[in-house]
Order: sequence, then C-alpha cells, then structure tokens
Amino acid sequence: MKKELFIFSLAALGFGCEKTLSPEEVLHSSKNKILEAEQIGFNQMMLWEDPNLGDIDTIFLESFFRKNPNAELGYDFFGKKEDVEFWFVENVSYGVDHKKKEVTVWENQPDLLRGNAYRSFSPIHLLVQEPFAYRKDTVISRKTLMDFVWVEMDTVISEKKIYLENHLFINPANSLPEFLSRRLYHDGKRNQLIEVFYSNYTFYQGEDPLQPNFPKGYISKVEDEKTIVSNLLKVGDTAPDFKLQDIQGEWVKLSDFQGKKVLLDFSMIHCGWCKIAIDEFKKPSFSFAENVVPLYVNPVDDISKMEKYQAKVGIPFPALIDAQEVGSAFGVKGYPTFYLIDEKGKIELVNEGYSDNLIQILNSHKE
Repeated sequence: MKKELFIFSLAALGFGCEKTLSPEEVLHSSKNKILEAEQIGFNQMMLWEDPNLGDIDTIFLESFFRKNPNAELGYDFFGKKEDVEFWFVENVSYGVDHKKKEVTVWENQPDLLRGNAYRSFSPIHLLVQEPFAYRKDTVISRKTLMDFVWVEMDTVISEKKIYLENHLFINPANSLPEFLSRRLYHDGKRNQLIEVFYSNYTFYQGEDPLQPNFPKGYISKVEDEKTIVSNLLKVGDTAPDFKLQDIQGEWVKLSDFQGKKVLLDFSMIHCGWCKIAIDEFKKPSFSFAENVVPLYVNPVDDISKMEKYQAKVGIPFPALIDAQEVGSAFGVKGYPTFYLIDEKGKIELVNEGYSDNLIQILNSHKE
C-alpha cells in the first residue's frame, strides 16, 4: 500500500508562533487536526491499574485509523499489541491471535466495537465527546500541557456514587493530545486509574482502502450475537454437574447440594460489576436464604491471582477455580453471569450482567 507520508515535527509546529492560543483555540485546533485527517497512526502506552490486586499493567499499542463514511463508527482501523491484532474493516471485526494462529470474525456486534481499547482510548474517540472543559495548565515531562476534562459518568448505582472523569492533556505548541488520565471514583474514593501516553503521530494522504492481512495457514472462526446468546442455558434446563476445587484445595461437587438451591456467580478479577456484586453480597443488610448455597466460579484467572484477589477483596463464599470447562458447559461468554439452580438440579433463573433486581431477589433481608 503506497502512501505519501507526512510526519509532523512537534518542535517545528510550535516554532514561530506569533501569539499564545487560548484553551478554546487549542481544543478547536486539536479537533481539526485529528478529526479531519483522512488517515492517522499513533502509538499508545497504557498504564492500567487493577484496584483489586494493587497492580499496574503496562500495555503498548500501535493504532491506525482510516476514514470510512460507511463504517459503523466512521472509521476502519487496525490495532496491534504483542501477539494480538484487531482489525475493523467494512463493518466486520477480526481478532488475530498469532500464538494460536487463529482469526476470530465478528459481525453485527456494535457493543464489542465500542468497548474496543484501540478505539475507546484513542484521541479520535475522545475529541468528539462533549463537553470538554478546560481545567488548567500543567507540566508533564517538562512540557506545559493544557488539561481538558470530560465527565463520562456521574450517577448512583446500588447506593454507590460512581464518578468517572477523563483528563485529556493537549500540547498547545502543536495541538496534539499527549496524555490521557481516566479516573474512576466510588463514593469519592479513587477506584481505578488508567493513563495513556500518545506518541509517534503520523498523518497520511491517499485513498487506499484498509485491507486485513492474515498469515497463511491461520484458522478462522466466526462468532456472532446469535451464537453468543443461544449458548446460555435456559430456565428449566438441567444444570450440568461439575467438580471443582476451591482456593483452599477442597473439592466442591454441584450434585452434592441437591435438596438446596445453588447460586453460581460466574465472575473474573478484571470486572468492575463482578466486584460490585461481591460488595453487595458482603453488606450487613444482605443475606442469602438458608436453603441457598452461593458459589463463586472463575473460568478465567489462575490460582495465584485468585489467592491475591481473595486476600484483598474477601469473597464471602467458596471461590472455585480452573473452571474453563464449566464456564463453557454453562455457555458463559460475559461476566458476571448468574445461575440459580433449584433443589432438583433444574435452572430456575439466568441473569447475564449485574442487576439490582437480582440482588433484591436473592436477599432474604427484604424490607
């Protein structure tokens, strides 16, 4: 693919300015530069805090966006990190796993696309959000940057005040975003911090379409919304029996609880709503009925992470691990997912995602 490449020198763009731009002018100039570009590439270094484990992951992304008025979100784009790639071209998403030599294809899944990290943390997505309000000038890495703030969420969920704000720092010398600080607060206390450093902006001219390029011999598989939804077991189905170990090494078998109801809470560590559900179950105002046995089932995280998570969070009932096959047997694709199984082993309730109503149903301390 041949393109004429223009690399904007940060120093050159800032040199010779005759006047200092106002914050409003800098934001407007940044929008024009980023959003009017037909094709743009940049790198992202992400620092992703895990509030449950107290760790910070560092992720390096390479991204390229090309305008396409017929695309779901106005762009085709490509992203890469380590051994994984993501392509969105002509309204079809492709996930490439070079270790497994697999290509997963998704169609008609806008929610998957909107949650994609290459897109959601890109300046292209951020600069169209409204309103962005200028906060102040600040110095980062010896550069004076302008801090613009967009409040993404300010609400109350399950009596917990949720506040999420995005700080986008723009260099007034070249009108390019250089840094994002995404801050999530629960009841006024910081819950999670994600920071992104942008670098190596490149702007291209040309009209060559973006074409997925997959290595020869890779196996492709298709996943769509219908497949995902139909995999969940239904009310009235017999729950598949299983035998799993908890964190302490004790074996737990589902069929041993016949004569009681069993709540299966399929969860993972990197899931905010999973953590909120645990917090609800731990409240003094909540208790399960005497005939309900709650079980936390994790098909994703290994025992070392779960031991650390349990020590910090305190799951108030048995936490079962190495549950990949059990998750597949129950058709679990997203977290949290809850199954309530009756005394005879039949599925009584299925709930995908967090729900205040589910918490109320399960709580025996109803007012």
